[in-house]
Amino acid sequence: MESPYAAAMGRARRVASRRDVVPTLSSLVRDAASGRPPSTVVLTASSGSGKSRVVEELLREAPVPSRLVAGDLGSIHDPYGVARRLLGVELPEPVPSDAAERLLAGLDGLAAKGPQLLVVDDAHRADAATLSLLERVAGSARDLRLALVLTRAPAPERPFLSRILGRDDCFELDLPPLDALDLDGLVREHTGCWPGPRLRSHLGGASPLEVLTLLDDLGAHLVRDGGTVELSDAARPAAAAAMSDRVAGLAGRPRETARALAVLGTSASLEDVAALLTTDPVTIVEPLQSLIDERIVAFDQHGNVAFTHEAWRSAVYVAIPAPMRGVLHRAAADRVQPSRRPHHLVSAGAPAAEVLADLTSAMEPLGHAPAVEADVLDEVVGAVEPDHDTAGQLAVRRARALARSGQFRRAQEVAQAALPGVRDPAVYSGLMRVVIFSHSTRADIPGVMKVLDETLQLPLSDRVRRVVSEHRALMSILGGTGPVPDRPLSPDPMSLTINGLGAEVLRTYLVGDLPQALEYAWEASRRLGTPDVDADEGGSADIWPPIVELMHHGPEAARTALREVVRLREERGEHWQTAPHQLVEGSIEMQAGRLPDAAATLDTGLELAATVEMGWVSQAVGIRAQIDVVCGALAEAEARLDHWEAEERPRQFGQPQPALARVLLLEAQRRYDAAAELALTVWKRATSYHLRTWMVPAAPELCRVAVRAASAGLLAAVGEGLRDVRRPPSPAAAPALRLAEAMVGDPARLAREAGAAADGAQTLGDRYVELLAREEAAVATAVLGDRKDARQLAARALTLASDCGADGVAARISGRLRAAGVRLGSTAPRSRPTSGWESLTPTEKLVVEQVAAGRTGPEIAQRLNISPRTVQTHVSHVLTKLGLSHRVELAAAAAARSA
Repeated sequence: MESPYAAAMGRARRVASRRDVVPTLSSLVRDAASGRPPSTVVLTASSGSGKSRVVEELLREAPVPSRLVAGDLGSIHDPYGVARRLLGVELPEPVPSDAAERLLAGLDGLAAKGPQLLVVDDAHRADAATLSLLERVAGSARDLRLALVLTRAPAPERPFLSRILGRDDCFELDLPPLDALDLDGLVREHTGCWPGPRLRSHLGGASPLEVLTLLDDLGAHLVRDGGTVELSDAARPAAAAAMSDRVAGLAGRPRETARALAVLGTSASLEDVAALLTTDPVTIVEPLQSLIDERIVAFDQHGNVAFTHEAWRSAVYVAIPAPMRGVLHRAAADRVQPSRRPHHLVSAGAPAAEVLADLTSAMEPLGHAPAVEADVLDEVVGAVEPDHDTAGQLAVRRARALARSGQFRRAQEVAQAALPGVRDPAVYSGLMRVVIFSHSTRADIPGVMKVLDETLQLPLSDRVRRVVSEHRALMSILGGTGPVPDRPLSPDPMSLTINGLGAEVLRTYLVGDLPQALEYAWEASRRLGTPDVDADEGGSADIWPPIVELMHHGPEAARTALREVVRLREERGEHWQTAPHQLVEGSIEMQAGRLPDAAATLDTGLELAATVEMGWVSQAVGIRAQIDVVCGALAEAEARLDHWEAEERPRQFGQPQPALARVLLLEAQRRYDAAAELALTVWKRATSYHLRTWMVPAAPELCRVAVRAASAGLLAAVGEGLRDVRRPPSPAAAPALRLAEAMVGDPARLAREAGAAADGAQTLGDRYVELLAREEAAVATAVLGDRKDARQLAARALTLASDCGADGVAARISGRLRAAGVRLGSTAPRSRPTSGWESLTPTEKLVVEQVAAGRTGPEIAQRLNISPRTVQTHVSHVLTKLGLSHRVELAAAAAARSA
């Protein structure tokens, strides 16, 4: 297994010449189509440098089917416009709440046909909703056997593009300037002849677009002699003015037509251009033909007319006198989609009041495309000067749109920048809520505490003061800033705000009062969105019920609760909760002993968390590293934990889950003393912070480390700490508690109790604790000298380990029994193969059955009650194990095997 935290590739790479670019891209595309990184390539070069020509050449040589779209100025305000064209998916208007899911389903269907190359040219001009979606595509491209190629100019800076560039599986390629051989080839391609010395000298240093423009302008001054083209002696052209001179030479109807198209900023039909000029479409046919002959404009595949390059549009636009430009923009404002109208009003110099009044209708279609909404607001705010109150209201809308699109850091910056000039208390409160929510979601505990404390110093209403104060209590517990309080926040917790109730959920959950925690968790979820709850309150309420259920009633109850909160998430439009719900699902699969499924689910959840800047991932990282250890992937576990520890991020609830994974790693590396020393530190922190719910499942692991390290102090500390655990324990906690208390005692007691603990865990569907208990039953029986029973118990434990995919535990069991004088020999089950049909996990086999039945990824996800992204991961693993390329091959192979 390749580590997800392997050293990142160079963020930008140079090739020796432009002639190496297409072969390099083709090689990367072939690798990506085979499931090898990098799956995303970004080609960076300034405008006019020939990115589009490189893309065209790549598509001619592409080793897999390809799709190409390009962004332009008009794309920026068209939500998911570029994505719709790229994936061939139609969306209704206005943008539906499930637009991203529909597009990703279309992507999944496309990938089902086999490896694909998706190219977005001029991605820096794509709408922000598309760029946000492309960030998710970049995350799934490897599993889908997709190659994603984006071209971009260094400016303007687009945040989502920057995030894609920051991925470890993204390769950035700088496009070199033309060298002498490139220049000669371009001239020969355009003229049919090789350039002579004077012409070569004259064209030297020009970009590809400038070279082609100059060659067109020099037509009368070029002299051909055999296979060579040369400048005539009388030629005195100025290279720098080539495009502007050509534009300045336009006159009459061609100039009017070019200006109208430049103001529209995007491809347009003849009817659109004619309407802007208030003329009949027939009258612009000849002017357009003139522009086509000049290679300034051309028709696209949809029959619309567009500039052949953005540089031509820019040159025409700059040449329009400002008053005329304003008139054209004013006319365009009445003929474009609502989201594009503010841009034209701003460009026309319309009064601020008119621009701001138009925003409401412009924003309506963008309710489910908050990233585009934020871009529209950015443009308006940067161009008009509203009064203080209006500026504050706009800042609230911008900040909320940024937060809803997962750009929490930018949302915080916008809100904080606006705060000093705000006079309206409602606006101030709205901005502060965004700041608090951003700090909270990104797990910036010092930041959120500072803001909350500053807010509490202000004159607030009683209601707002309670909301802020109780949010502070919630963040204190969530961030593990100190011991969990043993006393409730209020004598009557049901009287608390939803933030306070959330704090009580976490408090009672962590100290082990799980029945009470469950009651509070469902009550908080019920209150969310009710009239007496502020819209900015309790955003995390739908996360807690399945977490509490997992520790109270076990995996099956947690799955049921997760299905319910996912339904509520979709109903309420809280899409940011997708990542935490995915991580909760991974924890459930871990407890159920479905380790490969848990790993796949956690990987996709961590990927989603990164795309929405969610910082609460310590539990997931720790469990994911624990799975690595349990499965025997020690190098991957160490890399994952090293990466985590280098980031110094907060521990969710204060629970030392990554540290526990490190203890298990040290044990697996046979560094028993170091493992015991760290284990004692971890346990002391957990006990001092009253983390009793976490302590119960951790206790058997730490007891085992204590025994193997012969650490009486650690064993005694675990026994002492367990005395504070709630009695009677919750049903899901009972088997682990019973096992741990027996491990603190003598082998005879352990041999008796471990089997009962295993049976109890089996009844709950908690196969992980069952595995730990069956291991201890076998080892304790061996220590007592009963080799026959020890072998039988070990065989059962090893079979369970094999079913779970816990190769690391299987090796540990064999080693511990060997140390106790029991050799298993042929009674030990074989490890699951790493390739071929027999290597597939139970879930992977179910996925194969669904693929063979012709079902799509979303359909499979719905049937198996997992996320579509997890289905993609399972399919990718199956393809790798079977040596296949895509789902069509998989379906055929499954049918042949079935026959």
